[in-house]
Amino acid sequence: MERIKSIYRDPVEGTKKLFITIFSVVFFFVSWLVANVPIGEQATWVSALFIVAIALPSYFFLYRWTTPIRAILIITLFSIFPIIIEAIGIITGFPYGPFEYTDQMGFKILDLVPWSVSFAFAPLVLGSITIANKLSKKAVLAIPLSALLLVIVDLILDPAAVVLNIWVWGEPGPYYGIPLSNYAGWFLTALIASVMMHLLVAENIWISEDINADVSSSLLVSIAFWTGFSFWTGLWIPVLIGIGMIILLGYYIIFHISKI
Repeated sequence: MERIKSIYRDPVEGTKKLFITIFSVVFFFVSWLVANVPIGEQATWVSALFIVAIALPSYFFLYRWTTPIRAILIITLFSIFPIIIEAIGIITGFPYGPFEYTDQMGFKILDLVPWSVSFAFAPLVLGSITIANKLSKKAVLAIPLSALLLVIVDLILDPAAVVLNIWVWGEPGPYYGIPLSNYAGWFLTALIASVMMHLLVAENIWISEDINADVSSSLLVSIAFWTGFSFWTGLWIPVLIGIGMIILLGYYIIFHISKI
């Protein structure tokens, strides 16, 4: 209780935490509209707008936490990386298994990967490595833990994406139609991304960098949105996983005093 009081005695800190909380709650309830209100041809630009809006808090707090040049480098890298690896995945079937995107998300780069994937991926990596680094100061543990957290996040996101027909699998699997190969591939992708993020921010290669918790705020908003969507559509396993992740992220983001 004293920690909570100390946070909100600082007007700037309190306002920031309140903004993140309200943003997350708003997106939780906005997901009801996505789940229940047909929007027809507007679906493409509405989806893109949501993805970009969700990414902005993490971009802002990353810029505040590190140098502008490094922030731009990180955002650029994790905007390009998912396009490349998913294009490879669609063409070869590795590492996720055979799948392809539908036209739900609009323009596709190389006619393979929706452009909005560039904005969707970076906040996930920023959030997972930030929280993993809080859980372990040893990089050798924090990096695979970050990858594992991203797999857990994918257990929330992917079933909703299948319901929305964002992508289709060539060989459907046991988890809401998603093959297990997807999660093995996602772990590999997340591991590579976590290593890259660590190398970009760490002062000591063996010690995980203490990234400001607010950098993971977009991950909290994203999970709030997809947990809400899963709730409205009856995807109960993702709902339970989502609640657990919201508690974990909320603990570090809302109830810890930041230093930026």
